[in-house]
Amino acid sequence: MAKPKRLARKSLLKRFRELLQGMDACEDVDLKDALRLGEDKIRVPAPALPLCIQLGGEDGYPLHLYPEPCFDENGALLHSGDYLLVEPDSYFQDISGFLRLDQGETLTLGRGDPLQRLLLRYPKSVANQHLRLKLSAKGLAFKNKSERAGVCLAPLTREDWIERVARQRLRALDRLVEVLGGPIEPLAPSAALELIEQVTALMRDEPYRVPNDQGRNSGLLALPDRPRPIFVGDLHARLDNLLVILTQGAFLDALIDGSALLILLGDAVQPDAPGQEAEMGSSMLMMDLIFRLKQRFPERVFYLRGNHDSFSDEISKSGVPQGLLWEQALIEQRGQRYRDAMHTFYNCLPYVAASPGYLACHAGPPIGKLTWEALVDIERHPKLAHQLTHVRLRQSNQSNGYGYGTRDLARLRKRLGVKREAPVIVGHTPPRHTQTCWMNAGGIPNHHIVYGSHPDWIGVITRPEKRLVPLIYPSEPMLSVYNHRARALRLSECTNG
Repeated sequence: MAKPKRLARKSLLKRFRELLQGMDACEDVDLKDALRLGEDKIRVPAPALPLCIQLGGEDGYPLHLYPEPCFDENGALLHSGDYLLVEPDSYFQDISGFLRLDQGETLTLGRGDPLQRLLLRYPKSVANQHLRLKLSAKGLAFKNKSERAGVCLAPLTREDWIERVARQRLRALDRLVEVLGGPIEPLAPSAALELIEQVTALMRDEPYRVPNDQGRNSGLLALPDRPRPIFVGDLHARLDNLLVILTQGAFLDALIDGSALLILLGDAVQPDAPGQEAEMGSSMLMMDLIFRLKQRFPERVFYLRGNHDSFSDEISKSGVPQGLLWEQALIEQRGQRYRDAMHTFYNCLPYVAASPGYLACHAGPPIGKLTWEALVDIERHPKLAHQLTHVRLRQSNQSNGYGYGTRDLARLRKRLGVKREAPVIVGHTPPRHTQTCWMNAGGIPNHHIVYGSHPDWIGVITRPEKRLVPLIYPSEPMLSVYNHRARALRLSECTNG
């Protein structure tokens, strides 16, 4: 990431020094040029440096405000124009919540916001409405909203603080290269066949799969609750979006150390971008990446079957027969044996992931009768398999009333023996408008939809603390960034070796 320009640093520090005149410095923040907000609103230039914002006086709660860095196609980390508010003690060590301040947006910090209470660990010293921030072309404005507790601001001028977010992204990128072992590029047919056959062999004895007495494939995973889940919805061949998740925050670190599970909710293939529905090369790269992750983390990466995980002639998008085109592309580029191996892989996939704290499937709960035995022996229950991959949330504007609803979700929880308020996470139904995560979807508590193929954003649903929350990141051209870095590291190793 390019360092903030010296001019931008000077203008910010100058403005802080001007504001300090006639104000008491914050005694509880051990930083130069700190100020305590009174009742007046202040505005500073859009900061190129990160800031420390302490809410609530000496016993207050510190947040760090960082310019959000994003990769460009050349692999440079540049300021996106937005800002991230993070807990400095947890954000750089573990999967952690954060707030984003977008251009033109006003954000009020405080315990009165339910989502903020989930994302951040506000103490009682933080008021319901404590600090208002507004980011505009004029700069960043602050207004203390608390009558009983103050706010302290200070620029973070130490070099290791300034580059902290950028270093975290670059470190995660390098760790991903280490995990995957090289660039993500088309494989030779023999190498592709070897990879998928190795993964399918793992699937036949997949960890946490509930077995059935007949030796057939089971549709149910019984996952432990302690490793936190990372749910990713329908990616539809947007490889960049999955790579964003693997290089953001501490997701990859958590997979490596075993403190998290990556649960992909199906439909990783077959693009849904207008005009790209017939392009299948990116789908092959996507599945190769997922296979490499499954091979590396067989007990921590799980893929649930979706409706597009098939060669069915019923699968189409905008009139394009994607199921048939996917089958044809595999045969043409990798051969009939590879196509057959993909079909075998699909038939090995689970349909439902259950743990004491959550349930997940691709589409939604089946409508009508459901038994544990049918899920475990799903090969003999094709109607159940179809509903788990096709049924959508019933919308108020549907004339026929078809689709799942609150009672169907309750039935699924009951049949699988989880508590009544256990969250159910699904994909399949695209969230409205520009969302990638839809919490309490359809007005149903603890029913969440996550969709991974948005062109501008990629969201996950995960559990930083005790509750599931959405974490949303901007999409970036990560395939080119990753491959550039992987090739550079390979060249460096060859040169030094």
